[in-house]
Amino acid sequence: MADVRTRSGGDRSDATTGATTESGASAGRTPPDRADWGRRGRDVRESPDEDRGQIILITGLTLAVLFVAVVLLLNTVIYTENLATRGVDAGGAEAVEFRDGSVEDLAGILYREHRNGSANATAPFLASAERYGRTVGGLRARDGVVADVRVNASTVDSGHFIAQNETDAGFRNMTAPDGTTADWTVAGGVNRTRNYRLTVDSTSVATSAGAAFTVVADGAGGNWSVSLSNDAADAIDVTVRNETDTVSETFLHDSGENVTIDLTAGTVDGQRFPALVWAEGVQNGSEPYDSYDVRYENGTEARGTYHLVVDERDGTSPLTDSSRPYVVEGIYSVEVEVLHRTPGLTYGDTVRLAPGERDA
Repeated sequence: MADVRTRSGGDRSDATTGATTESGASAGRTPPDRADWGRRGRDVRESPDEDRGQIILITGLTLAVLFVAVVLLLNTVIYTENLATRGVDAGGAEAVEFRDGSVEDLAGILYREHRNGSANATAPFLASAERYGRTVGGLRARDGVVADVRVNASTVDSGHFIAQNETDAGFRNMTAPDGTTADWTVAGGVNRTRNYRLTVDSTSVATSAGAAFTVVADGAGGNWSVSLSNDAADAIDVTVRNETDTVSETFLHDSGENVTIDLTAGTVDGQRFPALVWAEGVQNGSEPYDSYDVRYENGTEARGTYHLVVDERDGTSPLTDSSRPYVVEGIYSVEVEVLHRTPGLTYGDTVRLAPGERDA
């Protein structure tokens, strides 16, 4: 029994001593890998510049991406806006062209209804304008356009259409309807005149200015006139007089040809004549208007045709709707409302229709 305990005690002592020795060795020595971990941890904590460099690099890359995205977005916006602008410009040009064409067509219709010779051309013109609007609207609808052209009847400014047409026998002289009165009043009490055009046989006019056929605008404060004469077969002399000045100019043309003088446009056979300003110094350009008379002098000294529209007239002229020359009730001016709508643009405008006004 004693031997057994001695061996057991010795075994425990040896085991204890060995464990103590191993524990002491462990406590006195740090494993290499753990020491390395400690040094690396201390290096990171002791080098903040490396962290800041990484942050700056990431931030720079992010900003670069953002800048590229912004530039692409701006380019897209600019490109889209340019396309839209070009589209609006094209649509606007089409709408303006439609407006101008419609107004020109209606001016022709108005002139035609005046020339048809009915006692009052207002109702026929309004009916023709309504038919024209329906026709144009139907044609434009085929192209996907909503188009409306409408004459506003409430804006009609009444006037009087005066004309002398060519007869079966040819041109008539410029006398009164009786055929003999050479000096006479075409329209009295006029405020405004538009679309005044003469066409004359250049071989029929006088050879001297003193006896020449003359159109006179005679106002209370003075008068204005234009005379036509001819001292050569291929030329016509046009002389303009007002209260302060006289200007004469010769216009060449083909021998024997008719010559057209547009008194309100200021042209002779399409050539501009700056001195030819209708009723300059007699007709004022705004209300209140000063009235004047339109007269012919030496009407036997020219043969041809003419037409004009006046806003007012008194009873001093011998013209009627059945005389030759003649006068009919008509329209001096009226407003036209135009609408042109496409998927990309809606355009509307109101245009005053008074073709051939002096200031037009």
